[in-house]
Amino acid sequence: MSVDISAPQLLELVHRYYPTNLYSSEAGYHESEQYQRLEKARDVAMGQSAIWKGCLARLREALPECKVQDWTALFSNDNCWRVRVYLPEVLKLPGGSEEVRTVVVLVSILVPVYVLYSSFQQYSEKGASPSRTFYEDVPETKSHADKIDAIVRDVLHVHRLPNETLFTPVPDIQVRNTSLGEAKLIDCLFTDDRW
Repeated sequence: MSVDISAPQLLELVHRYYPTNLYSSEAGYHESEQYQRLEKARDVAMGQSAIWKGCLARLREALPECKVQDWTALFSNDNCWRVRVYLPEVLKLPGGSEEVRTVVVLVSILVPVYVLYSSFQQYSEKGASPSRTFYEDVPETKSHADKIDAIVRDVLHVHRLPNETLFTPVPDIQVRNTSLGEAKLIDCLFTDDRW
């Protein structure tokens, strides 16, 4: 079953959880009705982790060759369950560098939607480079991403948001490390910490 959750509906929803035109450092932000509602949603989600743990178990069972890591951080102001699935192949690059490829899923605790993306990060003796993030299908991760996508939908009964919805601007809300005027729906519904 496909559910069409529109950007205007999601914009209305996130305004129930974030005070408008206030930075989190300003007086009244944390005391606002919106922020208190958001904190309550995080508390409720933390108490309902059994379904999420079931999803992680299914991923580990279906993808034994992959490393499945739960990166959920509801306690640190994220609004999502988060899993990183590390693909088994590490690409060897010229000069001794390596590239690690990961499929990441974020599942919102505010509405039954999710985002799936691929993240490529290179490592050398100098350290890690900034990751490259792909919200569209890429051939290098597609076969794993398709399996992950099917499991997430089956276990959690959530719907994937299209990119044009994810990146809808929310100019009157400040989220964690985004400034007023810079936030997008993806930041508000999930997290601004995506790599």
